[in-house]
Amino acid sequence: MSLTITYRAAAVFALLGASFVAAPVMAKDCAPLSAGSSQIVFSGWSGPKLPVFVHKPQTAGADSRIVFVMHGVQRDGDRYRDEWRDLAEKHNFIVVVPTFGRKDFPTTGSYNLGNIVDEKGRKTPKAKWSFSAIEPLFDDIVCRVSGDQRGYALYGHSAGGQFVHRYVAFADAPRMEAAVAANSGWYTMPDNGAFPYGWGGDVAGLVAPAKAFQRPLTILLGTEDIDRNDPNLRINEEADKQGQTRFDRGHGFLTAARQQAGHATPLNWKIAYAPEVGHDNGRMAPFAIPHLLGAAASAPLLQVAVNAEAALEELRSRKAVKAAMATIVELESDWAIQRLVELTEIPAPPFEEEKRGLAFARMLGEIRGLDVRIDAVGNVIARRKGTAAGPALMLAAHLDTVFAKDVDVTVKRDGDRFTAPGIGDNSRGLVSLLLVARALERHGITTERDILLVGTVGEEGTGDLRGMRHIFAQPGHGIGSVIAIDGGEMGRLIDTAAGSNRYRVKFTGPGGHSYGAFGTVNPHHATARAIARFLDRAEPVTASGTKATYSVALLEGGLGINVIPTDSAFEIDLRSSDANRLAALDAILRSAIGATLASENAGKKQGGLLAVEIKDLGKRPAGTNAAAAPLVSNAEAALSSLGVEPSRNASSTDANLPMSLGIPSITISRGGISERSHSNEEYWIAKDPHLGPQAALLISLLEAGVSNDIGDAR
Repeated sequence: MSLTITYRAAAVFALLGASFVAAPVMAKDCAPLSAGSSQIVFSGWSGPKLPVFVHKPQTAGADSRIVFVMHGVQRDGDRYRDEWRDLAEKHNFIVVVPTFGRKDFPTTGSYNLGNIVDEKGRKTPKAKWSFSAIEPLFDDIVCRVSGDQRGYALYGHSAGGQFVHRYVAFADAPRMEAAVAANSGWYTMPDNGAFPYGWGGDVAGLVAPAKAFQRPLTILLGTEDIDRNDPNLRINEEADKQGQTRFDRGHGFLTAARQQAGHATPLNWKIAYAPEVGHDNGRMAPFAIPHLLGAAASAPLLQVAVNAEAALEELRSRKAVKAAMATIVELESDWAIQRLVELTEIPAPPFEEEKRGLAFARMLGEIRGLDVRIDAVGNVIARRKGTAAGPALMLAAHLDTVFAKDVDVTVKRDGDRFTAPGIGDNSRGLVSLLLVARALERHGITTERDILLVGTVGEEGTGDLRGMRHIFAQPGHGIGSVIAIDGGEMGRLIDTAAGSNRYRVKFTGPGGHSYGAFGTVNPHHATARAIARFLDRAEPVTASGTKATYSVALLEGGLGINVIPTDSAFEIDLRSSDANRLAALDAILRSAIGATLASENAGKKQGGLLAVEIKDLGKRPAGTNAAAAPLVSNAEAALSSLGVEPSRNASSTDANLPMSLGIPSITISRGGISERSHSNEEYWIAKDPHLGPQAALLISLLEAGVSNDIGDAR
């Protein structure tokens, strides 16, 4: 049977609501499961009795998650249980490790291939499949803990990972809610190939691809599980088609699934990484936790959006708020332009923001009701007191620019067009803060939460978020949400932080004559091989899933064409909004450098050893907002009310730092039109400039809450 026919069959079964599952066999013995680590014997299925190693935390309750952990080729369920015990205690879930011993399950086919076919290639009754133990064992555990769990999660490492990915494809698993297959040695690929390497041949028709692809499967890969000489790694023609290592084969498996699913079939499979981890279940396990315990449900999103729209409608009906919005329009003409020009014409490269900071502090000090100070690193912080306790709202724009101190920053005006380096990014952002503060002050609008208006240092380049790092390093910072102003396009709403790791890598060696000293370690050769090693392994990480990028941006070194260089350096930029993917790229880079250093030194014929230095040029953390974060919905509602279509995006801004700490954070536009940022021809056009600070005002009031003392001013 072809996969095309199987897809059609899957659609028919889905329409009929059919199930391939026979009713689970309930265990007769329902003795209570004691707290702590224990062993039970499970006999409530049609196969042999199974030893089951369990750990139940003291705090486990009727709704504690049940996580099945599938052991590796050594059939050592007790060790797997013990390696998961601390995680179970920390996250309050029950670990269940059914053990398929060699006596009853002597072969690969009988355990991690599911016992789908016997040794002669004949199909085995489903009741005898090793897969068929899981659902009735789940019922048994629920009974033993007097639980009300409706579903379970499934994890497996190595041979256990093979069990899991085939379970997802072939098993009747109506209550499986999450699955993680870690470091599988090889895969049964979703193609027409004969089983066990494909879904065709004797098992064609046993799997419904549409159903399998919609099940939640995470392929968890250790970035260092790349040992081609591992004696437990299957090496033959069919396995090698999937890739040379476990790391490669995991990517090949997902690529094949994407090809088969195409555009018509939803695919709920993904890859995640355990950075710097090899073939080690204990070290892999922590990286599986977020995929097993699940993310927050998306159901509240609609309600949050509805609440934001209703709150915004009520807010904009207040007379004081209407007046504040009008004041922003009024101040945009001369008041805002004067301050824009003054701030822009004060050079402020990273680490030299002091003069601009003093000017900005003076401007804030001219607005009543603000307590203004400059902190130890140069951040300008103005607190506008609220009427109630609670975490403050930070409204921030950065003081620094990318330009050196000697760059001409004189502002040139042509009608509504203003040209000068840094005028949009981010002098205009600072002015937006001033406009919000002035509008609130003029109309006596008080908020429940404090508002911090902050001009930050060190946002650009080598500043490496210096200002934000300092603020959030303080134990009592008391900040509950952040709105950064640092963008040109009005509809662009940054709710995801694109993190970046930047390094300068320098190999050094003794050098020598290109002919006479041949065989001496060559730093340029090391650079080339390190980059090649990195690129080979990094490419699949960036090929799918959340966007991740890498760029070798600079190469240096060498004295002449007939000289073995004494040094060779390159700079590299790694980026992603997925912290796990960014960490994977980072681990792969370090692994490539380390492997190159070792191999080059091992191969030298004369002279001294090669050395390497990895210099950190800056790291910006990745992050996202929680699915139901009110701040994001508030921002979308505010932009929409101004006639602007919001578009969620990822970028690298001051909001990265708080977002990475789990603090709701966004970045919004400064208003107007900004073009040619980071160039000497940068310009800003005062076209509908009021929309930026108006959006900031509305979002701030939704977040900080308006006090009742202006409630009658409608």
